[in-house]
Amino acid sequence: MTLQEQELAAVFAQLAGAAARDPLDTQSLLATLVEGGRLLLDAPGATVHYAPGRESGRTEGTDPALRTLAGDAAQWREGPGYDVRTTGRALIDVDVSTPPMRARWPRWTARARSLGHGRITALPLPAKEGPGGALVLFGAPDSDLDEKALALARTFADAGAHTLALQREVVESRVLAGQLEHALTSRVVVEQAKGIVVARRGLSSDEAFAGLRSYARAHRRKVADVSRDIIDSRDVPGDW
Repeated sequence: MTLQEQELAAVFAQLAGAAARDPLDTQSLLATLVEGGRLLLDAPGATVHYAPGRESGRTEGTDPALRTLAGDAAQWREGPGYDVRTTGRALIDVDVSTPPMRARWPRWTARARSLGHGRITALPLPAKEGPGGALVLFGAPDSDLDEKALALARTFADAGAHTLALQREVVESRVLAGQLEHALTSRVVVEQAKGIVVARRGLSSDEAFAGLRSYARAHRRKVADVSRDIIDSRDVPGDW
C-alpha cells in the first residue's frame, strides 16, 4: 500500500469512527467530513451546511473563520453551500471573483475573498427525503482542479451523506423505542391502578378506567400520574 493509499484509507476510517461514537455526535461527524474533504482535494479549507428535512441546520468548518462563514451563510441563505443544499446539484471549480458570482452571493463572496479563497467546489449531501446538505471545498484563486482528487472527494461526500442518514435513522429509532417504552410502562401502571379501583370500589374495569380519566381531567393531571399515586397508597382518593 502506498502512502497515498494509506492516507486515503485513514480518511475513510476516520469518517467511520466518527459515525460509530456513542452517544451519537453529529457535530463531530461533520467536523470529520470537512477535514476529510479538505485532505482529499488538498484544499485550503472546507465547510459544511447540513439541514435535512425540517431539522434545524448544522454548520462546520475547518477553521474558526470558515465555521463563522458557514453559520452566517446559512442565516443569509446565500452562498454555494446553501445553493447546493437546496438544489441538490454540485458546483465544480467555480471562480467566486467573477461578477456573476459576486452578484449571486454578495455577502458570502466578499467574506470568502477577504479570507483568501477564490475558487470553490460544492458537493451535495443528499438525505432520504431530498437535499440534505452540502460540502464546500475551497481553493486558491490560481489553483488547478485535480480530477482524480475530485472523484475521491465526490465518493467521500456520498459516503458522508450515507453515514449521516444512517445516524439520523439510529437517533429516530432510539427516540421511538423510548416513546414505546414509556407508553408501555404507563399502560402497565394504569392497569395496576384499575385493579386497585375495581377491588376498592367494586366497579368494572371499564368503569374504573372512566373514573381514573375523569378524576385526572378534573385535577388537570395525567392518568398515569394519578395511577401511580393510587399504586403507592394502595387506595383510591377520597374525592373520587
